[in-house]
Amino acid sequence: MKRDKEFNNILNECLERLLEGEAIEQCLRRYPEQANELKPLLQTALVARRVSVIQPRADFKARARYQFRSALREAATKKRPFFSWFPRWATVATIALVLLLAGSGTVAAAGSSMPDSPLYPVKLATEEVRLALTPSPIDKASFCAELADHRVAEIIYMANKGDTQQVELITRRLDERLATLVVLVLDQEKGEAPMLMAPAPEEAGFSKGGNARADDQAGLRMTLEYNAVNNTATLNAVLEKAPESVKPALLEAIAIAEAGYQKALEALD
Repeated sequence: MKRDKEFNNILNECLERLLEGEAIEQCLRRYPEQANELKPLLQTALVARRVSVIQPRADFKARARYQFRSALREAATKKRPFFSWFPRWATVATIALVLLLAGSGTVAAAGSSMPDSPLYPVKLATEEVRLALTPSPIDKASFCAELADHRVAEIIYMANKGDTQQVELITRRLDERLATLVVLVLDQEKGEAPMLMAPAPEEAGFSKGGNARADDQAGLRMTLEYNAVNNTATLNAVLEKAPESVKPALLEAIAIAEAGYQKALEALD
């Protein structure tokens, strides 16, 4: 645990220096004992910087850096890592992308990537940032419904490729999204507004009136009802043709999807 904390501190410092223009070799010379582990991580961040086609304003970078650090501190206090399911290299790529690639073609291209694509970690990172910066619980819930739909599509894609491990991993992400959706709906009903990180004051906007909130809830219900039926039916259709090795993982995915959508709809009652 102590070693991981020390390494993360070193990694954060090197990433900051990299963003300021320092060469990877300089960072590695500064920390020779960690050089072998640092090198691929810093190279990932450097690639992210080089593929950037739009440089965000300095104020955006400062705010993004502040928001990420605030979220990480909050997660540490709760003993629940903000990117607990991310491999370490993907965490580095996430921070680099938030600071460097916002609004770029790289992020846009990652939006349709699948788990076997090099851009998939960018897709997941972008989703986390968008969810964190969405101000209201009902809007967060709607976005979680969209993300759950993405996970189902990814499960189907990987099942057709016979990748049991990926199906199981994405199923866990689907379960997480649907569970988060339920929490957000319930908190919204209580009048609470949990935030993964606080938005900038100018982004917070005004609270919605009762009619607008009711319309949002009705729209979310329609989306969930459609996705519950359509996604379950599609997963069952894939199950019939899937390789035998993938079928147990697919059955688990179907069970989680059915239960998750049902709980979400019940939360809206």
